[in-house]
Amino acid sequence: MNHFYIEFIIKERIKDEIEECQRRHLLQWDEKLELRSRILESARSFFRLIGFEKDRIKDICRDLGISRRSFGKHFNSLDDILEVV
Repeated sequence: MNHFYIEFIIKERIKDEIEECQRRHLLQWDEKLELRSRILESARSFFRLIGFEKDRIKDICRDLGISRRSFGKHFNSLDDILEVV
């Protein structure tokens, strides 16, 4: 095979792999943003129903079916949510 042809094939494969990695990264980013907005929406509804003082992080996590750790990746406390809301 021609050396230039092999080099072309390698560059195309690398290009395809880079595009695939970028696509995956964008999907992960979209999922993170979607979860963050779901957390905010759940918190808003709890704030309206029972007030900020009685709202608890575990109620929001239970409502969304996520762990406290997943919640913590987006917000450290209810105060953080209140700043955004």
